[in-house]
Amino acid sequence: MLPSVSLKYEIDSNTNLRAVYGRAIARPDYADLVPSLQITETRQQVAAGNPNLKPTRGQSYDVLFEHYLGAVGVISAGGFFKDLKNPIYEGSVTTLTSGPFAGFEQTQPINGPKAKIYGAEATWQQRLGFLPGFLSGLGIMANYTYTDSKATFDPTTGRTGTAKLQRTTPNEFNLNLTYDKGRLSLRAAITYNSATIWAYQYADGADGGPRGPNGDTFLYPHTQIDAQGSYTLANGLQFIVSGLNLNNQVFGFYNGSEQWNIQREFYGRTFFFGLKLTR
Repeated sequence: MLPSVSLKYEIDSNTNLRAVYGRAIARPDYADLVPSLQITETRQQVAAGNPNLKPTRGQSYDVLFEHYLGAVGVISAGGFFKDLKNPIYEGSVTTLTSGPFAGFEQTQPINGPKAKIYGAEATWQQRLGFLPGFLSGLGIMANYTYTDSKATFDPTTGRTGTAKLQRTTPNEFNLNLTYDKGRLSLRAAITYNSATIWAYQYADGADGGPRGPNGDTFLYPHTQIDAQGSYTLANGLQFIVSGLNLNNQVFGFYNGSEQWNIQREFYGRTFFFGLKLTR
């Protein structure tokens, strides 16, 4: 049974307060359940499936305030809390101590006993048509989410205590500026994700502690700037130009803290130019 209930209180015709409770289930990916081994001898790595994975069960509580703007837009803010049992940790890294691959690092999805997620979010989206002159074509869409979490571990992993839940981003925001006036359309976006635990590998007593070279594997914080513009002629011919990753942001991983880098990748900027004819 997966019941849910939603309550809405209408403060006025443009303002609502919502509260939601629900139960949910998240089953493992089929590929994670296959009892298989993928061996990479050059890197001494083993990727293993886990047929004993259990589905994650959760209860969620959400509260949201939302106000609809007269100039085509909305402002909202809220908080959330999620209580999880048997969370699936997609990347748990351990070192094999016996068998033909002793000394290899094994990555395997596993269940943790429990985890909690809580945080807050806010959104502002509006077409700024009330501004004078050419500024009336401006629009904005901005959102921010703060997330904190605590995940526990099975004693067989050699780890006690708690850590942030894997693959959750503590701070995330998006800022999108738009301009639409006549035949001109412009878009610019900034996205940010703070450092995120990508895979658990820390074990009690490891050299350097959780922030040392044997700490959990983190994804670097990422800030990316993208932009796009188009202009349409009277005959329906549209000129389009876009640029991705204009700031050439790094992608990569580190263990424990950024001084223990294990991978850094730069992909440069990507530009696109095009023509489109519509009639």
